[in-house]
Amino acid sequence: MSNYKIRSVETIIIDLPLHRIQKFAAVGARTTAVVLIRITTEDGLEGIGECCTPSGPWWAGESVESIKLMIDDHITPQIVGEDVFNIRGIVRKVDRVLFGNAFAKAGVEMAFLDLQGKIANIPVCNILGGKQRSSLQCSWPLATGLAEAEIEEAESQIASGRFNLFKLKMGFLDPEQDVARACTVARSLEGKAKVRADPNESWDEATCKWAIPKMENAGIDMIEQPVARWNFDGTARITERSNSAIMMDESVCTVQDMLRIAQLHACDLVSLKIMKSAGLWNSRRIADIALSSGISIYMGTFLECSIGTAAGMQLAATLESLPYGGELSGPCLIAEDIAVRPARYENFELQLEDGVGLAVEVDEDKVSALRRDRNYTVHAASG
Repeated sequence: MSNYKIRSVETIIIDLPLHRIQKFAAVGARTTAVVLIRITTEDGLEGIGECCTPSGPWWAGESVESIKLMIDDHITPQIVGEDVFNIRGIVRKVDRVLFGNAFAKAGVEMAFLDLQGKIANIPVCNILGGKQRSSLQCSWPLATGLAEAEIEEAESQIASGRFNLFKLKMGFLDPEQDVARACTVARSLEGKAKVRADPNESWDEATCKWAIPKMENAGIDMIEQPVARWNFDGTARITERSNSAIMMDESVCTVQDMLRIAQLHACDLVSLKIMKSAGLWNSRRIADIALSSGISIYMGTFLECSIGTAAGMQLAATLESLPYGGELSGPCLIAEDIAVRPARYENFELQLEDGVGLAVEVDEDKVSALRRDRNYTVHAASG
């Protein structure tokens, strides 16, 4: 009889170079880092997961260093010896000893689901409810702050056949300068591509009153998280008076957040992200509440490499309605990946790969070359 109990957990920090600088409202970066998680059963089967933060702890307080520490010292002792199919029981155990730390928990759950799929010989999307789609139209982030360079970058992506949706990362420039840049990009790409904008919580309601109409007039069809994540009522007011779709991202991390958003109908759509919601199952629950409330959903990203992107695509595959697509574009931004077969983009859409579990495999040579510290930790059952 097979033994599906957990024998060991391994965590490795991987540093990945980016093709170009990526700017957010708070930081700019030329590299990113992920935590690779490898969970092994007593029978020697392995599940893999990825944790990725957007260039540091500014978004949610977690960093790759804290994620590794929390998994090694606090999550692993709770899961070694547990059955891989007992996810709900394991989540309860972990939540009792570790508050928050959604990113760390998400990476561990991802590895569990990969293992379950491999054991059952099915893809993760079948565990989460079944495949409704085989591809997803994704946006490409424009984040240099220079309109002409971003127009050139967008046109190059269109020519490649990978992306014809673009999202401008904003908030690191003065609002007037930022809005002028966004309008220039949108007008230059009119008829070629759709453009969205993400101020990353950097505006107040007064700024939104003049900024959003200007961007709407330039053809921008969606604005993401213009005001602070706590300002649910303010976002509801902005949504009520805007012609473009308003999306909440930082505001919706938990099922409880989604319930409050639904009660207020505080936005037109919400961004699902596996990391911020502590896993695929919670993200699926958030999607169900949103759809039941008449709020659309969008498949967001923290610019994961191909492992986390594969998990995002497995979740997206279960969602029939994604009218604004998503932005699972991380593998195209990083200059080095750790997957044997990196994510595949064809005809402006990310493709769902055939295979079991997450349907992605680790490139051991790349892991060896890019790991931050060879003295990683392996926690194993005693005896």
